[in-house]
Amino acid sequence: MAGDPSFRLHVVPASRRVGGLFLPGWLAITVGRDILSWRDLTGPELAHELCHVRQWQRYGLRFIPRYLRASWRAWRGGGDPYRDNAFEIAARRAAGG
Repeated sequence: MAGDPSFRLHVVPASRRVGGLFLPGWLAITVGRDILSWRDLTGPELAHELCHVRQWQRYGLRFIPRYLRASWRAWRGGGDPYRDNAFEIAARRAAGG
């Protein structure tokens, strides 16, 4: 995608089953500039993951505790740790949602 950060998309269909053991209903996960998905991503799905790539670029390894803290804050506030996580809200917004 033009104007987007450098990223690597890895589509590994077999990862669906393994990842589902830890993250039920998962589609993709981003670590650094690597996006792992069990299927090809649509444009909005890729935009969502590219937002996470930019978050990783901004925070580096500090992204992990920041993400976990955002999940905890969402949960503590009565929300869903994933859906109401500030980093996920930003990624959904980047995807047009």
